[in-house]
Amino acid sequence: MRLQNIVQGLLVAVACLYASAASADEAGIIAFVERTMVTGDETYGGCMVRLSESPTGVLPTCKAWWITLSCDGTHTDPVRAYRMLDQAQLALATGMEVFVRLDDSKTHNGYCFATRIDLRSQ
Repeated sequence: MRLQNIVQGLLVAVACLYASAASADEAGIIAFVERTMVTGDETYGGCMVRLSESPTGVLPTCKAWWITLSCDGTHTDPVRAYRMLDQAQLALATGMEVFVRLDDSKTHNGYCFATRIDLRSQ
């Protein structure tokens, strides 16, 4: 009886983990940076990037076109966020494409958080 309870408990735990993983997704997108934005407060996480491809194409729960880098420090430390913003501004200035990894479980005002931004050579 005790072994049966342990097995049932493990099954419930695995089911809970699976359910929570199913509700949050990550996806990558390749696009050009069209605009960058920095706010004077925590609105939109303090900074955002507008892409040429909408994040809704890979993660329907994300709002269209813009992504947050969370410069206010909510989802990453501000230094890292501003370094990602530097990457986005470099891509904008040079016309390079970026690969952006998005997480729809972390958002600011419905805009998905970029966990990674890579410059892509042409």
